[in-house]
Amino acid sequence: MIKIIINKSQNIVSHWIIVTILLLTACAVQHPGPVCVKDQTQYGQVEGAFRSRWWNFYERGRSYLEGECLDAAMSDFRAALKQNDQDQRMVRTYGLHFVDYFPHRELGLIHYLLGDLDAAKSELEKSLSQESSAKAHHYLDEVRKIQLKKQAKSVNTPSLSVNYPQHDTLWTSDERFYIQGMASDKQYIADIQINGRSYDFQGAAKKVPFKTEMILSQGTYQIPITIKNLLGGSCHKILEIHVDHQGPIIEIVSFKKANHMLVIEGIISDQSDRNQLYVDKKEIDLEPGLKASFRVKQFIDENQESLVLTAIDRAGNKTKAILDIVEASQTFGNAFLASREVIQDNALWVQKEPHINLILSEWKKVNLVYSEKIYLSGCISSKSPLNSFKINNQPVTINHGRLVFFNIPYALDEGDNTIQIRIENDRNQVCMKKIMFQRIIPEMSRLDARLRVSMSTLKTNRPDIDKHNQFQEDLFMSFVERNRFFIIPKFRRNEKQLLMDSNQTQIAHLTMTGQYVDSRYGVEVAVRLVDNETTQILAVKDVYSETKDKQSIFRMVDSLSIRIHNEFPIVKGSIQHITDNDIQISLGKKQLKAQNRLIVFAPSGLKKAPEIIGFARIIKSEQDTSKLMIVHTKRPISINDRVITQ
Repeated sequence: MIKIIINKSQNIVSHWIIVTILLLTACAVQHPGPVCVKDQTQYGQVEGAFRSRWWNFYERGRSYLEGECLDAAMSDFRAALKQNDQDQRMVRTYGLHFVDYFPHRELGLIHYLLGDLDAAKSELEKSLSQESSAKAHHYLDEVRKIQLKKQAKSVNTPSLSVNYPQHDTLWTSDERFYIQGMASDKQYIADIQINGRSYDFQGAAKKVPFKTEMILSQGTYQIPITIKNLLGGSCHKILEIHVDHQGPIIEIVSFKKANHMLVIEGIISDQSDRNQLYVDKKEIDLEPGLKASFRVKQFIDENQESLVLTAIDRAGNKTKAILDIVEASQTFGNAFLASREVIQDNALWVQKEPHINLILSEWKKVNLVYSEKIYLSGCISSKSPLNSFKINNQPVTINHGRLVFFNIPYALDEGDNTIQIRIENDRNQVCMKKIMFQRIIPEMSRLDARLRVSMSTLKTNRPDIDKHNQFQEDLFMSFVERNRFFIIPKFRRNEKQLLMDSNQTQIAHLTMTGQYVDSRYGVEVAVRLVDNETTQILAVKDVYSETKDKQSIFRMVDSLSIRIHNEFPIVKGSIQHITDNDIQISLGKKQLKAQNRLIVFAPSGLKKAPEIIGFARIIKSEQDTSKLMIVHTKRPISINDRVITQ
C-alpha cells in the first residue's frame, strides 16, 4: 500500500494546475458566435476547437458568408485582421497546418453584396496588393463595371495596336512565331480573343500587353483579334498569315549560248507574288506574280563553267540552282548530262541515259533521320518539257520547263515514312522514285524525358460533388493533350480511363496539389506545383468563376492549364561561358526562373541523334543569361553542348 501525503504548498500548486486546465478547456470550446441557420443548415461552424485565433475567426467567417449571414461574417473577418492583416497563400496556422488566408478579399465580396462599392473596391485592391487571386480580380472587375455604367456617358471603342506582325499581312517561314501588341481603354480591357481563344490575363486593366505563340503548318490563315472593355465596347482586326516553308521553283525553259553570251529564259514559281532572283549575285528584275518570267543576257569569261541562280520568296525561303554551262547546252540540245555540281555519292539516278533525270542532292533510297521535317532539294531535267511533278500525289507547280530546280519541305511522322516522286513530260514519259525515311524522336524530346508531374486529388469542401471530379479529370486530360509533362494521376479515375500501372510507379519530379472550393457565390480552384527534391513551390495558379455550367468549368480548366504551361515552356539554349564551376547559358529572348530543370545534350545533325549528357538546374536568371548548377553529367560540359528545358 502506497500512502500519498500532500502538504499545504502542494495543495496550492495543485489548485493552480486545475485552474490552468479549466482555462485551457474553456478556450477550447466553441466561441459563442451568432446563430446562423439557412435552409435547415447551421452556419458559423469550425472544425475542432475555437481558440479565438485569427484562423478560427477566418474559418467561421467563411462559414457565415456561405450562409449569407453577412454581418456575422464581416465581424469575424475584422477580428481575424486584428491578429493577421495580410492576405496570403499557404500561411501556417499551427504545427504543419497551412491555409489560404484572404480576409480582405472576403470583406470586399461582402461590401460588394451589400452595394457598398467604394468599400468593396478598397478591400479588393488591398487584397491584390498583398496576394493576387483570381477571385479578387473578378469582383474588382464587377465593381468597376457597375461604377463605369453609372459614370460613363457612352461606351468606348478600345484601342488595338499590333507590334508584330507590323502589317496586317505576314509572310513567314517560321512554324512558330509570336503575335504581340497592346490593347488599351480607359474603360478597362476585360477580354482579348486571338484566333478564337481567350488570351489569358488576370484582371481588367486600362492597358494590357499581349504576346501569344502561334504554331502553324504550311498554309494561309485568317487570324482574328478581338478586344472588349468592361462595358462591352469592342475592336476587331484580322491578320492574314502566310506560312511558307517551300523555296521558289526555278525553271529553265530556254538556254542559248553564242560565243561569250548566254541567253537564259525561265519562270520563277511560288505561292507568294513577290520574289527575287539573283544570277551570280546580280539581281534580275522580276514582275510581281505567282509565275514570274525572266530573261537573262549574261556575258561569260572563256573559262567560266557555271552560273548560280538564287531565288528568294517573301518568306525568305531560298532555292539555289548551279547551272553548268556545258551540260545545260547539251540538255537543250537533247543530250542531257547531269550537273557535276549536284551529283553526290548518294545521288539518285533514274537510268544511265533516261528521258527524265531526277537528282536529289542529299538523300539515299533509305534514310534514318531525327528531325520532324526534311527538305527535298534537287534538279529535274527532261529532253522535252515537263507536264507534272507530284510528291505523294500532291502536285508541285511547274510550267513546262526542261530544267527544274526545287527545295521542298516534307513533314515526317514518327516511324516509317515513304515518299514517292512522280514526274511526267509532254511525251507521256514517266520517272518514278520511292524514298524511305525512318524518323526517330530523340530521347531528349520524348515525353518520358520531360518533367514527371504527380497530380494529386484536389481537396474539396464537398467531397461528393460530381463537378469536382469532372474538373479533376478535365484538368488531367488538358495536361495530357498538351503533351508537355509526363502526368502521373494520383486520384481516383473512371475505370475506362485508367492509365497503365507502369505510369503509377514512376517517380515524379513535381507534385501538383490544390483545392477546389465550391461556394454559394462561385467556384475557386487553386493549384501549386512543388519540387519534390527541394520542396520549393515553383508555381501557384488559380481560377475563379461565379457560374458553374459546363462551359464555365471548361474555361477554368483551359485557363488554369495555360497558366501552368506558360510557367514551364520548352526552350532550347546554348552554353555561353564555362569557367571552373561557373556555367552560363543563353535561352534567347525567353528567360526561365531559378530551379527550372534542364537537359544538357550534344547537338545533332540531320542524320545524327542528339546525345543526352546530363541534367542541370537554373540557379540564377539574368536579363540575357542564366547560371547553371550541374546535377549530373556523364562527361564534362563543353561550349558546343546545348540545353533544353526538361
